[in-house]
Amino acid sequence: MKRNYKYALGANEGSSQVAQRRFIVAHSTATPNGEAWAVAHNMKTGINTSQTYVHLIVDDKHIYAVGEIGYVAWGAGTPANNLSPVQIELCEFTNHRRAMKAYKHYVNWLRWAAKKYGIPLTLDDNGYKGIKTHSWLVQHGYSNTNHTDPWGYLNKLGITKTRFAKDLKKGFSGLNIKLTK
Repeated sequence: MKRNYKYALGANEGSSQVAQRRFIVAHSTATPNGEAWAVAHNMKTGINTSQTYVHLIVDDKHIYAVGEIGYVAWGAGTPANNLSPVQIELCEFTNHRRAMKAYKHYVNWLRWAAKKYGIPLTLDDNGYKGIKTHSWLVQHGYSNTNHTDPWGYLNKLGITKTRFAKDLKKGFSGLNIKLTK
């Protein structure tokens, strides 16, 4: 799965500030059956009005880049945005097969981002660094938003915190799960 840059922000869009290497942020879209291209398109076209975007949006078939990895994105609130070189949105599907395939890609891209920036593959623990859900950031004062993603969606899929943490440690492999930078 190669990153698609069709909806990537241009030179004068988004932040030019380098992000600290502390968190990788795990989001979900809260847009039932919204595909990655549509979410990326909305972030790209709304940059001058909503000022909300993340680095990557993943579904069962594609991954779209919006913000430039390594730089601040505006998806998790303050101060989390400044502390995360990569924020990733998981597209939500009602079709379980599509949902699980997208989840596997999401996990692998979260792992890739954490490894790229020397961030531990820990989930929502109280460590200084790690993979953090948007929900955890809100609960621990790292976000001025009220979001609880991705837990509502992951719970619908039967994915517990224990399982998500285990999957982040282990990752997925297989013919349709290969990670391509």
